[in-house]
Amino acid sequence: MKEWIQRKFQQVANDERTLKAKEKLADGGITVPISAAMLMRLFQRQLKKQDQIQNLSIIFQENIIEVKGSVHKYLLKIPFQIKLEPSSANGRVLLFQIHEMKPTNRDFLKKRLFDKPPVTTYKDGQIHIDLNEIDKVKLIPIGTIKQFSIQDNKLRVKIGM
Repeated sequence: MKEWIQRKFQQVANDERTLKAKEKLADGGITVPISAAMLMRLFQRQLKKQDQIQNLSIIFQENIIEVKGSVHKYLLKIPFQIKLEPSSANGRVLLFQIHEMKPTNRDFLKKRLFDKPPVTTYKDGQIHIDLNEIDKVKLIPIGTIKQFSIQDNKLRVKIGM
């Protein structure tokens, strides 16, 4: 009997938390700060050894995300720098435009780094990142991206109804 009461109490408490989350989402949304380290873990989880990408780093600047590293191709080590600018959102997927790319604007590099379904994809000149793969975003069970910006060295994503 005691276990049954505890289970019912937990169920009511969970329902109350879900209801509060839904109310907050309906009112204006929940802002989730995403750090460069969180994005870095996301990329590192999906990169494989055969991709031959090394020294990967992610830095937030004013309204741009800078991805640096080096890639091996035909026994050459090619350093790269890609500046991404958030452009739009579709559900919980954030789309980025390539603002600048050094040394060259090569599709092989973009595909090797960013075309890793289901987390990131590269198509039509845009990089799509599924933010639902980030634990902080995954904790919010409902809602879509309503706003996004880069502030205080974080990508701030507002999830709402």
